[in-house]
Amino acid sequence: MTLSGVVSESPTANLAAYSASKAALAAFDKAAGRELRRTGIRILDARPGHTETGLSVHPIAGEAPRLPAGHSPALVARRIVDAILADEPDLPSTAFTVPAGSPSPDGTGSGA
Repeated sequence: MTLSGVVSESPTANLAAYSASKAALAAFDKAAGRELRRTGIRILDARPGHTETGLSVHPIAGEAPRLPAGHSPALVARRIVDAILADEPDLPSTAFTVPAGSPSPDGTGSGA
Protein backbone atom coordinates (compact mmCIF):
# COMPACT_ATOMS: atom_id res chain seq x y z
CA MET A 1 0.00 0.00 0.00
CA THR A 2 1.41 3.37 -1.00
CA LEU A 3 0.21 6.96 -0.79
CA SER A 4 1.18 8.73 -3.98
CA GLY A 5 -1.46 11.40 -3.37
CA VAL A 6 -3.51 13.61 -5.61
CA VAL A 7 -0.35 15.39 -6.87
CA SER A 8 0.48 12.24 -8.84
CA GLU A 9 -2.73 12.86 -10.83
CA SER A 10 -2.59 16.65 -10.87
CA PRO A 11 0.90 18.16 -10.40
CA THR A 12 0.97 21.29 -8.26
CA ALA A 13 2.77 24.56 -9.03
CA ASN A 14 5.71 25.28 -6.72
CA LEU A 15 5.79 21.58 -5.81
CA ALA A 16 7.24 20.25 -9.06
CA ALA A 17 9.84 17.89 -7.54
CA TYR A 18 7.33 16.59 -4.98
CA SER A 19 4.67 16.09 -7.66
CA ALA A 20 7.17 14.32 -9.93
CA SER A 21 8.30 11.96 -7.17
CA LYS A 22 4.69 11.06 -6.36
CA ALA A 23 3.93 10.48 -10.07
CA ALA A 24 6.97 8.20 -10.27
CA LEU A 25 5.72 6.25 -7.25
CA ALA A 26 2.29 5.83 -8.87
CA ALA A 27 3.90 4.57 -12.10
CA PHE A 28 6.12 2.16 -10.17
CA ASP A 29 3.09 0.82 -8.29
CA LYS A 30 1.18 0.22 -11.50
CA ALA A 31 4.07 -1.64 -13.15
CA ALA A 32 5.03 -3.61 -10.02
CA GLY A 33 1.40 -4.52 -9.45
CA ARG A 34 1.23 -6.06 -12.91
CA GLU A 35 4.50 -7.92 -12.37
CA LEU A 36 3.50 -9.28 -8.95
CA ARG A 37 -0.18 -10.04 -9.58
CA ARG A 38 0.43 -13.71 -10.45
CA THR A 39 2.38 -14.25 -7.23
CA GLY A 40 -0.58 -13.12 -5.12
CA ILE A 41 1.05 -9.86 -4.06
CA ARG A 42 -1.26 -6.91 -4.51
CA ILE A 43 -0.24 -3.26 -4.52
CA LEU A 44 -2.78 -0.58 -3.69
CA ASP A 45 -1.96 3.06 -4.47
CA ALA A 46 -4.06 5.61 -2.60
CA ARG A 47 -4.21 9.17 -3.91
CA PRO A 48 -6.10 11.27 -1.37
CA GLY A 49 -6.09 15.02 -1.60
CA HIS A 50 -4.69 17.24 1.13
CA THR A 51 -5.13 15.55 4.50
CA GLU A 52 -5.02 17.45 7.80
CA THR A 53 -1.93 15.79 9.29
CA GLY A 54 -0.15 19.05 10.13
CA LEU A 55 2.70 18.26 7.76
CA SER A 56 1.81 21.09 5.36
CA VAL A 57 2.32 23.78 8.01
CA HIS A 58 5.99 22.83 8.49
CA PRO A 59 7.80 23.74 5.25
CA ILE A 60 11.38 22.64 4.69
CA ALA A 61 12.13 26.14 3.44
CA GLY A 62 10.21 29.34 2.86
CA GLU A 63 6.57 29.80 3.68
CA ALA A 64 4.01 27.05 4.03
CA PRO A 65 1.53 26.94 1.13
CA ARG A 66 -2.00 28.09 1.87
CA LEU A 67 -4.26 25.12 1.41
CA PRO A 68 -8.00 24.76 1.84
CA ALA A 69 -9.25 22.51 4.62
CA GLY A 70 -8.21 18.95 3.95
CA HIS A 71 -9.55 15.48 4.58
CA SER A 72 -9.77 14.07 8.06
CA PRO A 73 -6.93 11.58 8.63
CA ALA A 74 -9.54 9.19 10.07
CA LEU A 75 -11.57 9.41 6.84
CA VAL A 76 -8.51 8.66 4.72
CA ALA A 77 -7.40 5.76 6.91
CA ARG A 78 -10.90 4.25 7.01
CA ARG A 79 -11.24 4.49 3.23
CA ILE A 80 -7.89 2.77 2.71
CA VAL A 81 -8.76 -0.06 5.13
CA ASP A 82 -12.14 -0.50 3.42
CA ALA A 83 -10.40 -0.72 0.02
CA ILE A 84 -7.94 -3.33 1.27
CA LEU A 85 -10.75 -5.43 2.77
CA ALA A 86 -12.82 -5.13 -0.43
CA ASP A 87 -9.81 -6.01 -2.61
CA GLU A 88 -10.19 -2.76 -4.59
CA PRO A 89 -7.49 -2.39 -7.26
CA ASP A 90 -6.95 1.38 -6.99
CA LEU A 91 -7.91 4.44 -4.90
CA PRO A 92 -7.91 7.59 -7.06
CA SER A 93 -8.45 11.00 -5.48
CA THR A 94 -12.17 10.80 -6.25
CA ALA A 95 -12.47 7.81 -3.88
CA PHE A 96 -11.90 10.09 -0.89
CA THR A 97 -14.97 12.30 -1.09
CA VAL A 98 -17.77 12.38 1.46
CA PRO A 99 -21.18 13.45 0.13
CA ALA A 100 -22.38 16.78 1.53
CA GLY A 101 -24.49 16.32 4.63
CA SER A 102 -23.13 12.83 5.32
CA PRO A 103 -21.64 12.19 8.74
CA SER A 104 -17.87 12.04 8.66
CA PRO A 105 -16.26 8.75 9.68
CA ASP A 106 -14.62 10.36 12.72
CA GLY A 107 -18.01 11.60 13.96
CA THR A 108 -17.02 15.27 14.01
CA GLY A 109 -19.63 16.55 11.62
CA SER A 110 -20.72 16.32 8.04
CA GLY A 111 -18.74 15.89 4.88
CA ALA A 112 -17.86 18.83 2.67
